[in-house]
Amino acid sequence: MRRSLIFFILFLVACLALKAQDPLPYKNQVSTNLLLPLFGSADVAYERTLGGKFAVGLGAAVYGEPFENLTIDDSYRGGSLRTKNEIMPFARIYFNGNQKKSHFLEVLGSFSRVDESGRLIRSVNEEGNGVYDIGVRSYTRGGLGMGYGYRFLLVDDKLVLEAQLGLRTNFDVNFIVLNAALVRTGIKIGYRF
Repeated sequence: MRRSLIFFILFLVACLALKAQDPLPYKNQVSTNLLLPLFGSADVAYERTLGGKFAVGLGAAVYGEPFENLTIDDSYRGGSLRTKNEIMPFARIYFNGNQKKSHFLEVLGSFSRVDESGRLIRSVNEEGNGVYDIGVRSYTRGGLGMGYGYRFLLVDDKLVLEAQLGLRTNFDVNFIVLNAALVRTGIKIGYRF
């Protein structure tokens, strides 16, 4: 316990030292994907600058049926998987610094709501007997992924235009599903403050 407290205090001191060394004019960014509405979907992301080259954030997306038809993970065990929505925490490193136009690399997590159709579902009938039927099962699963992109800063570095490609794999509670799906991919516009 004592060792953990010492490490935590050292971590806070290091963060404060980094903050004192690098005054950042814009620490917050809100953005959205311009291409997702074409597919009946929407997303929003918030990013917080931590230092000269690092940032963390949280994105959320709701996917419509046209986007679901584009995903790679739509067939599985004879049924189909459809990602309905997801929350994606992410961390970025900017190669030229986060206050300039720069390439970036992103590591992300994913917590998604999935509908799996064509699956055997067990239910109990009026007599109390277990009955199996083919139906749709909804559940939440996690995943990990990576992304790469480039960020352009316009209008006194307040307006952001990003081009990004991101892939993630999904994990289920009972097994690991190693299939790729496009996430956080497209042309994004945002505002820094």
